[in-house]
Amino acid sequence: MPSIPFLPQPLLTSKKLPLTVISLEQWVVINVIGDERISYLQSQLTLDVTSLRLNQHRYAAHCSPYGKTWSNLCLFHRGNQLTYIVRRSLYHQQLNEFKKYAIFSKIMLAVDDQAILLGIAGIQAKDALDGFFDTIPDILSPVTQQENSTLLWFKRPQERFILVTTIEKANMFIKHLKDKAHFNNSLQWLALDIEAGIPIIESSTTGKFIPQALNLHALDAINFKKGCYIGQEVVARATFRNSNQRALYWLSGISGKILAPNDKLEIKIGDYWRRSGIILAACQIKNNIIWVQAVLNKNLKNTTLLRAYNDKASQFKINKISYKI
Repeated sequence: MPSIPFLPQPLLTSKKLPLTVISLEQWVVINVIGDERISYLQSQLTLDVTSLRLNQHRYAAHCSPYGKTWSNLCLFHRGNQLTYIVRRSLYHQQLNEFKKYAIFSKIMLAVDDQAILLGIAGIQAKDALDGFFDTIPDILSPVTQQENSTLLWFKRPQERFILVTTIEKANMFIKHLKDKAHFNNSLQWLALDIEAGIPIIESSTTGKFIPQALNLHALDAINFKKGCYIGQEVVARATFRNSNQRALYWLSGISGKILAPNDKLEIKIGDYWRRSGIILAACQIKNNIIWVQAVLNKNLKNTTLLRAYNDKASQFKINKISYKI
């Protein structure tokens, strides 16, 4: 994929973020082409793909036969195809799993090597798009198309957008905002996803959790009334039997070491620390505060103290996510 990676800048919270254009080099665009694209994805994803409107995007999980999440993704229509956005670190593995059954359907799955992904976030993000696009997406119509460009609207943690476009259009847009916006790389978008409670699955954490442990049910990414899909029995049983004991959390604090996906956490119980939970993503925002996205036991109190495994210099507290778990 052509890329326009911007130089890294200090990461800011959504409420303090000025108008910022973000290069999303850590994500990739996959196209699903063919007459059976809807029926095929319907048999693969937790989402009811048949109900996906042309002006809508939705989150979904792609699971193993054991109900464990290979990846979460953002799916939408783009012209005569379906397109999804997924983390770059795992797309090879995820795509290989998708293609296992594709030989029996009239579809083709392919990385869009020509697509550029840009995030637009911060103060007056919507106003920055006016004058460059005829129609701006919103809560009623979260996806708009204009020539070879697609705009996606997101409400969490604050209003923000993803632009899927060509290298030529991306360069024009960057030039349009050159003196009006800040520019940052994809770590800023990752920080916004952590704040929003959007799960971030990497190659080191793929295939470890059922979708409910990633809060994907709270993001309306699982349809429990649709027909069969890969892993459906396990996913449905976890909800109907209330057997899922994990949830996705947003933590903030300090750490004496660099944290990485699949690192472990410890929880304080009385006077002792017990190993509990797995980190999905971490980043350092301004003032040396570390944000962590982690899967932990459900129903932890906000006063619960945590730290990185075997790191006495670290300490984390639970932040409130903007939706009900």
